[in-house]
Amino acid sequence: MKHFQRKKVESSSIYNILRLVINKISLLICALLCNLNTFSQNDTINFTDEQNKKQGYWILTNHQKKLPGYRADQKVEEGYFIDNKKEGKWVFYYRNGKTKHVLYYQHGVPDGKATFYYKNGTIRETGTWKNNRWVGEYRQYYENGNPKNHFKYDNRGVKNGKQVYFHENGNPSLIGTWDNGNEAGDLAEYKEDGSANTERYKAGPELNIKNKGDSIVVDSIVIKGDSLKIIHYQKSKEPLIPFDGNGYHEFKDRNGNTTKSGEFEDGLLINGKIFKYDEKGNLILTKVVKDRNIIKVIRK
Repeated sequence: MKHFQRKKVESSSIYNILRLVINKISLLICALLCNLNTFSQNDTINFTDEQNKKQGYWILTNHQKKLPGYRADQKVEEGYFIDNKKEGKWVFYYRNGKTKHVLYYQHGVPDGKATFYYKNGTIRETGTWKNNRWVGEYRQYYENGNPKNHFKYDNRGVKNGKQVYFHENGNPSLIGTWDNGNEAGDLAEYKEDGSANTERYKAGPELNIKNKGDSIVVDSIVIKGDSLKIIHYQKSKEPLIPFDGNGYHEFKDRNGNTTKSGEFEDGLLINGKIFKYDEKGNLILTKVVKDRNIIKVIRK
């Protein structure tokens, strides 16, 4: 009798062990199936629905874009479509494979954070693009990574508040306030070493540059004194109407030199020219743009 009871206990223990093992195997199989299902859903790219509308994640190669200089199978841009319209984050690429710019879309239109890069991978400009114009904080950089200018735009795309231009070494070249798109009466210009430049304006307050590295920001520049009070300008009664990013336009620097000219689409130069000048204002480089790409470089 005792022997029979012992056998019964052993059989029960074996049964419990087997049941535990089977349960664990079942859980592993379920997890595997779930992962496979998730993978299959996320793995679909370049999907077109029954109404021939692009949906989901797309990778566009030069088969579709047909841009000059790219290989036919080379990736040109990638991001999400909803009902044939770009939505969310889109990444565009140079011919060398590096990121060209990153834009955020809403209903097929760039709307949100926008970042543009040089071919070497450093940031060229970054800010917020809304309603075909820059709004809020906007920053542009030299190819070496140092800041080129820090601007503040209002919701109309009009400069308002403190604006700063920089030399290529990262030190400020011009600081002043813009009011309703116009220069206010407190401009100050500086040489590359930080000393006052009095060629055009009276000497501005002394600068105390706390950080000369790549991360220099407007707030790290301390200006001694309450204001810059240099020279007063006649303000126009109406604010300057900002360029909406589409059609023919010419951009000029603070010296009046044309920096970009041609046909623009959503703020990007499609066909035209880009000009670069030396410190004396002499033209040293012209880039010819066709179909969004630089096709020719002319050096003086």
